[in-house]
Formats: sequence, C-alpha cells, structure tokens
Amino acid sequence: MKVKGQTAMEYLMTYGWAILIVIVVVAALYSMGVFTLKGGVPCSPCFSYFAYIDHSSSTLYLRNAVRQIQNVTGNPGVTFDASDDIDVPISAICASWPCTVTVSYTVSDSLAVHTDQGKLQSPG
Repeated sequence: MKVKGQTAMEYLMTYGWAILIVIVVVAALYSMGVFTLKGGVPCSPCFSYFAYIDHSSSTLYLRNAVRQIQNVTGNPGVTFDASDDIDVPISAICASWPCTVTVSYTVSDSLAVHTDQGKLQSPG
C-alpha cells in the first residue's frame, strides 16, 4: 500500500510542477504584452462615400468613390475624379480623441452640398 501512495504522490507532484511552470510562463508572456491586441479599428463607424486609407493627428487620407466631386473640406476649388486620393486637414477639428470628422463636398453633376462622417480613433 505504501508503494501505491508514493507512486500517486510522485505522479501528482510531477504534473503539479509542470502546471505551475506553464502558469508562470503564461503570466510572464502576459506581462510583456504578448497577448495584447494592437491597432484595433482606426475608423469606426467610417465614411460611407469615401474609402478610408489612414490618418495622422493632422491629416485624414481618403479615396474618392465613384463620382467626380469638388470643394472637399480643406480643398476648395479642387476637383477629384473617381479613385483619387484626398488629403483632408483635421488638426483644427480633432482636439481630442476619438474624433468625429465631417467631410463636406459637392458632386460635380449638381450644386448640392453633401456631407459624410466618420469617427477616428487616436493615431499611433
């Protein structure tokens, strides 16, 4: 009976140490930030008429959708064709993050002014 108890104790000790080592390794990796998701969604909800490319603390980079537009926020008198890249200055708009940016534009076929809106997360 003594041998069976010793065998069971050795079995439990071996697995106990192995589990303890795994816990220590996972805790060390967690403290180093290995399991932290980086980035996230930079623009959510994003623009419906423009394709979001990127943004910095001072500029929003968008791509024009299907139609020709002009007088985009920060770009008066400039006409953008479909698939053109547009730089929209946002440094004066975004004092704190997350920041909601409203981009206004005129479709070249009409005189109506349209707006599109997106919520940007902190760049970085």
